[in-house]
Amino acid sequence: MAGLFALLDTIWTDRLEPKLPSTFTTQTLRDLVESEAPEIWSEFVAQYGPGGKGSGNFYSPSNILFNFLRDKAWKAHVVQTGSVPAQPGWGTKIVMGWEKVRTATIPPTEEDIGLAEGKAKLKLHFVRERAPGMRNRLFAARKKSGLFCDICGSTGHGLDAKIRDAIFEAHHAVEPLSAGERKTRVEDLALLCACCHRLIHRLASVRRQWVTVGEAREFLKLNARSGLGTAF
Repeated sequence: MAGLFALLDTIWTDRLEPKLPSTFTTQTLRDLVESEAPEIWSEFVAQYGPGGKGSGNFYSPSNILFNFLRDKAWKAHVVQTGSVPAQPGWGTKIVMGWEKVRTATIPPTEEDIGLAEGKAKLKLHFVRERAPGMRNRLFAARKKSGLFCDICGSTGHGLDAKIRDAIFEAHHAVEPLSAGERKTRVEDLALLCACCHRLIHRLASVRRQWVTVGEAREFLKLNARSGLGTAF
């Protein structure tokens, strides 16, 4: 399997990833490998057969491609989004869906890099926190009740409505336990002002453990009661 992964990696950047849509399935990748890299596809077939019922092999090329994408998810190149309906003729009703990670993500700060979750989990957190459209979905849900920071309560009151939204950021508040975690839901998100967003990442770095929004809120309250003021 490692040898096939290495073969796929030789064509991932130039021949596979650019031709994959932003969201795709394992089936999509299989079709792409078969059409764009027949020489590599022949290696898959030679080792595991063409796949499908009656092939006689426990593993199939599709199993290998799924594991390859799962490895890419662990390395934060793609995000595993859960089961989606399969195309006709796939041999199953559902297949795994994936989403490419956009390259135009905000670089991590120094305190982000120091977060003691391990590189893979940290990368996964960034991927989910900056997933396309996530901030817009959160804003749409929160504007009904009013925008405010879930840690300090700041509302941006007094700012021009045209720029007020700019002080808020989406924070993926669910601990990234594994690359196979479900697709992000609005309920998994916290709305934070830019100061508190940076604060919660710094707290996690200093404490070397995951920090919840509630814990960050209590941290600010304790500092306020002790006369030290807030982090800003």
